[in-house]
Amino acid sequence: KRFFSTSTGDGVKIANAVLVDMESKVISKIMSQQQMGSWFYNPRACVSAKQGSGNNWANGYCNYGVTMEENIVDAVKAISDQIASISTVLILMSSAGGTGSGLGCKITEIVRDVMPGAVVINQVVLPFSHGEVAVQSYNLVLTLSSLYQNSDSIILSHNDQYQTLARRLLPARSRDSVSFSEINALISAHTAGLLLPSYALSTEDEGEEEKVTSQLIELDQVIGHLVPHPGYKLLTSRMMPVVSDYSREFTNTSWEMLGKYSRQMLLQDSILDEKLLWSIKPRSELHTANKRVSLNTSISNFVVCRGTGSPVPEVQDKFTVSDMYKREKTRCLFGYCAESFEKLDKSLFVLSNAEKNGNFLEQLIRESWTKFQAKAFLYQYENFGLGSDWFNDSFNILQKVEQDYHYVSNT
Repeated sequence: KRFFSTSTGDGVKIANAVLVDMESKVISKIMSQQQMGSWFYNPRACVSAKQGSGNNWANGYCNYGVTMEENIVDAVKAISDQIASISTVLILMSSAGGTGSGLGCKITEIVRDVMPGAVVINQVVLPFSHGEVAVQSYNLVLTLSSLYQNSDSIILSHNDQYQTLARRLLPARSRDSVSFSEINALISAHTAGLLLPSYALSTEDEGEEEKVTSQLIELDQVIGHLVPHPGYKLLTSRMMPVVSDYSREFTNTSWEMLGKYSRQMLLQDSILDEKLLWSIKPRSELHTANKRVSLNTSISNFVVCRGTGSPVPEVQDKFTVSDMYKREKTRCLFGYCAESFEKLDKSLFVLSNAEKNGNFLEQLIRESWTKFQAKAFLYQYENFGLGSDWFNDSFNILQKVEQDYHYVSNT
């Protein structure tokens, strides 16, 4: 029910999804390759044009955002009209080019208008730091500043980090040729483990007995927990274990180990479970008084355990240490599902709103501001009516976000 509409007469489900790309061949390839098995995409919910946005945010937002708006609204309604109520919308988008960034931001505004009561989650894939296109820093500044005004939360997926993770899973002879498909598969796994249904375990008194109940955790509840203030919308995800298909059958884990490593990855702001600095600990666990520790202070966390055996208290104890959190106020929501994920006996996922989620903003602002002051490539944006005032507003928004996240670490 979370991802599919009511089955058709022949039992085939329709994905609650809208596909948008200004290059028609992308949509055509997806539609032609899908297997007509248990589910399929609704062809009425596909939007494309003949030409991409030329790596230009302004082309995607100001041009296609206007000319394709009616088509996008129709596609969104083709899906929403089949669903009794929609509480949450997930928008998957890139940020280096023009369509994913510019049109993606416009789609976010359209969804906000068409479904004003829905919680909007944007998952944004950040470009490689060494660059895919010359103006990617401009596009990312414009993207994040726009989403901060229209989205309820922004899940950041760094291509650099996932490429490193993908290399670790490949044989040594293949590590120099990581494909986008392999990177996307890892991003998808991290996201799916968090979005698939999970349950909050609670106890209820029934006379003289206690009854254990499982209540489904809704995605809007998750975002309400993770984003307690509109100044803090940046989220990152982690998954344990991450293993290759070949290694999966040899993987032996425990909830104690998964909780220990996942927390250390969070404290160190890493998505890798190797080269961890175990000296980085919550202050209450340090043995040396007044030792300065550079830990990644959490605002709030959502932890999901999937697989056999109860994870309580092995995992809960790891994520309820009060001085992991801003002002030592523990904010951690736990979910559990007994069904395994990707044939793993046990797996653990963390979606986190933490201090260092905003660290990359300082470098992004510095790099793009240098180009902006030199007026580099600005004519490409001015051709679509986006001038310096728009850029200045975007920089101001992101500078405020950067300051907010620095405030977490300084208080």
